[in-house]
Amino acid sequence: MTEWKPTSKFEDDIQRSFGTPDVRAEFKHTLYIRLISQPITNQKKQTAFLRLQTGWKVAFVILIALVITIFIIGPRQVYAEIRQLFGYVPDVGIIEQQNGLRVLAEPVSQTRNGVTVSVNQAILTQTETKILYGVAGIPLTAYAQDESISGCNQHEYLRLPNGTQIQITAPIPSDVEEAILVIPCIANTLPGSTPENWEIPLNFVAASPDFKVLPVVEVTNTSPNLSASSTEINSSNEPAYYASVSVDKMIETETGYILMGRVLPNLPEGSWFQITGPFVIQDANGKQVSYSLPTDVQLPDLTTLPKGSSEWAVEFEGEGVKFPITLSVSGVAMKPLDPQANAKVCVDVGANPQPGQTWELNQQVELAGKNFQLVSLIANTDGYSFHFELGEELASIDVAIEGYQADGAGGGGVNTSLMYSSLPKGLLTIVLSNPVVKTPVQTWQASWQPEQIREFPAKASAGICFDANSLPTLPLLPVETEGRLTLTQLNPQVRVISVKLDGSDLQVLANNSAQAALSPDGSMLASMPAEGITVENLQTGESFTIEGTIGRDNYWSPDGHWLATINANNGYGISVINLSTHALTQLSNLGTESLAGWSADSANLYYAIPGATGDGFLLRKVDVATGGTQDLFVLEYSSLKAPMPRISPNGNWIAYRAKDNSSLYIKPMDGSSARLVLDNPANAINGIAWSQNSQILAVSLITSDFPEGQVVLLNPDNCSAYRLPNVMGIVEGVFLP
Repeated sequence: MTEWKPTSKFEDDIQRSFGTPDVRAEFKHTLYIRLISQPITNQKKQTAFLRLQTGWKVAFVILIALVITIFIIGPRQVYAEIRQLFGYVPDVGIIEQQNGLRVLAEPVSQTRNGVTVSVNQAILTQTETKILYGVAGIPLTAYAQDESISGCNQHEYLRLPNGTQIQITAPIPSDVEEAILVIPCIANTLPGSTPENWEIPLNFVAASPDFKVLPVVEVTNTSPNLSASSTEINSSNEPAYYASVSVDKMIETETGYILMGRVLPNLPEGSWFQITGPFVIQDANGKQVSYSLPTDVQLPDLTTLPKGSSEWAVEFEGEGVKFPITLSVSGVAMKPLDPQANAKVCVDVGANPQPGQTWELNQQVELAGKNFQLVSLIANTDGYSFHFELGEELASIDVAIEGYQADGAGGGGVNTSLMYSSLPKGLLTIVLSNPVVKTPVQTWQASWQPEQIREFPAKASAGICFDANSLPTLPLLPVETEGRLTLTQLNPQVRVISVKLDGSDLQVLANNSAQAALSPDGSMLASMPAEGITVENLQTGESFTIEGTIGRDNYWSPDGHWLATINANNGYGISVINLSTHALTQLSNLGTESLAGWSADSANLYYAIPGATGDGFLLRKVDVATGGTQDLFVLEYSSLKAPMPRISPNGNWIAYRAKDNSSLYIKPMDGSSARLVLDNPANAINGIAWSQNSQILAVSLITSDFPEGQVVLLNPDNCSAYRLPNVMGIVEGVFLP
């Protein structure tokens, strides 16, 4: 790479899921964009050891099946009982600290018919067994798409040398040094869809003297700072509310700390608590501390705690941190104002409303004594989007169209969408009801520091270009810099736009479509409306549609002859389209693939799939002409949710999201070590794109000020970087003259 200098020629919290009888494909890819745009939060309960499979039962999960299938087996620990007697083993979790600890002698792997089961680690104590294993290569078609159909629910077990069968979590006698892990079938898969009756031999040895079990320590020096509000939710007779943040347990690692704690709200009856901002950690100097969410830490059961309580666990490095640190979380209290109240607004959409058609209403509405504005109504291919201005007091309202039953809904708050099997037409009566009011945003904090502050080894940061502290200090891109971006925007409707780097000259390329892709020369557009992938000549306006295709991740080959896509109609495997003949060829069928790009000669296509070892996604190459595949290397430390791999046009580099979904690595395509380029600069990364000359990366970052994505241009070779303040969205492409 060479030095980049700008010139005059330069270039979701889904907290509730809703079921529908039939989720249409165009809605699926929109939901996928929302899902991968959201950082993984600690609002989700950690999986208990006994749960061995993520499920992947419904169409929603088809779209997020990029998550690696890693299973940790063993009983959930009751955290109230954890004192110094309990310890933490990375990747395994909490165990009892005791003599006689045994471990797996070496990892064991079996592959049958393309499916791999890899036993990666085992911990044996006197009271329990914990085994960590992963499964890879299972096509999504092996799982039922109908929740009423049950897949495999037979439990795996251990068979001892004397033939005795014991539960997978049961303690193994100290004189038994080997066992067979028997897996009757892969959890939740349909009969006959994958290999069955797995028998994997395991050998156990005494843990070496240097095998580290890190103590789990009860924290007694937390200083919660209660933040109270005198703002009432409904009437002057209701009490103030507050919440407290507590640090309950601590694990000291080689490089820093893992902290576990809770957020405990104290709310008036009938109201609930909602976190509205990211968890923030700052040190005593006001420096923001980057952290990750450890997936191997089991969080406590909150059934005995107040409603709305949440648990959290964070891991951070101690080097350079000035103690004490302050942990902050922001949120509001909400409460229905009058569930019986409703108001109606009539809108005539005509006999033939078209997708993308907008009705500017600016209608003032009064509901239960609160005033708000219905700003606009937008037609989608499968329904309507409603845009509101709710003001400071209202959090949300319910929306319906009188006389029509919606198949599903999305969004909420200021942007709400309703989906229908048949688009409502004519004079519509919009029913607005159930206003929910909220308090002003409050911030709750706790202070913490270790009892003994130690020095940590300096972090290797030579290759890091910026982090959360340096992101705001990046210079703004000079206004005279030329070039264009392709972005997906989610609000007030899903659309793909092209815009200059200064935010001007916005052009809508595709309404009701996500992840549309421009050809290498910028003359052709591949978009994904409901009828299938459509390829349009932007100069002549001519277009054609590839029937039977709907999906995501469209990628043009460098020669413009092929279009690769993740096709929903073949189980979300990879297909390539010959743009001369319109012929469709299926290259893979797992449904967990993540497209990475093409070779420079357009002969090979690259994609990443979850591995079974937990080290990261595996990069694979497929010959488009023959269909032959080759496994290349693991994208170390890659996201287990969606790595978003992007190969540079010259074929020398691959960029991808890290495990925390907010950091960025680049790795040479020769398989040598990856380099951390962005160190947790935002809540999450939701878009990555290379420039044509492979020198510049465009990255969109989810931040508090840019919830849909703040775009940064970066030269990873010399770390020169610029912010683009006037554009927002998921970056899909960057074009430099």
